[in-house]
Amino acid sequence: MPSVVLVTERFTTLAKASMRGNGMPDAPMVVLPKTELTEYVEPDVVRSVAKEAVELIIAQLREPE
Repeated sequence: MPSVVLVTERFTTLAKASMRGNGMPDAPMVVLPKTELTEYVEPDVVRSVAKEAVELIIAQLREPE
């Protein structure tokens, strides 16, 4: 089943270690901004981050295996 790992910047190293440990070191990953950059901001900023994340997820899912 096609999938993409979503992780915030803060946990990128942990996610990569977990992916290696689960035998999927090259699994597609989309890195989201730190929570501090999206938690107390204007809705337009959150929409922009979400739009970019969705575009990256779709791009990762379209890449051939």
